[in-house]
Amino acid sequence: MPVIMNYIDEMLYTIAIFLPVLIIWRLIRWKRRGFHLREGLYELGVLFLIAVLVGLFSQTIIPKYGEEQAYVNSINLELFRVLEETWNAIIYLGYWEPFYINFLGNIALFIPIGFLFPLVFKRMEIFPFPVIMGFLISLFIEIVQIPQNRSSDVDDLWLNSSGALVGYLIYLLVRRKFPVFCKVFKKNHATSL
Repeated sequence: MPVIMNYIDEMLYTIAIFLPVLIIWRLIRWKRRGFHLREGLYELGVLFLIAVLVGLFSQTIIPKYGEEQAYVNSINLELFRVLEETWNAIIYLGYWEPFYINFLGNIALFIPIGFLFPLVFKRMEIFPFPVIMGFLISLFIEIVQIPQNRSSDVDDLWLNSSGALVGYLIYLLVRRKFPVFCKVFKKNHATSL
């Protein structure tokens, strides 16, 4: 579990560094539109979505300076290999870290994506758009990792997409129980981010 806490600490550190810039950017955009109070929660939702993406990218595609990394550059195109490797690590070695990091971690990282996209953007409320968005973000990450001497894994695509699906299902549950909450996060008129 200490490795997971390191990932979370690094994500929060990166988000904290970028947050002032994100807040200023969103305030400037909001001011140009006239500071309508009803858009306040929308702006908060967009800010949180961007912060989640910054944290995600900090752990997956932003190079880590000052740390010596071994030359990895492996590409796994064998579907479901993560299941076999995780199972073997648990059963034969009693080693749970691959399950927490490679399996649950890849799912958990994308739950906010599946929840926040439909929360903020009306078009993303329709299935399978949030899952497709999670898949596309995951695909982008895997492609960008190839020239960075990091491993790229086809299993990350379905695990991340599964996380986006879980996030979307949570969104549907929240929307059913608290419809007003979900409605106030959406903008009333169409403009870009």
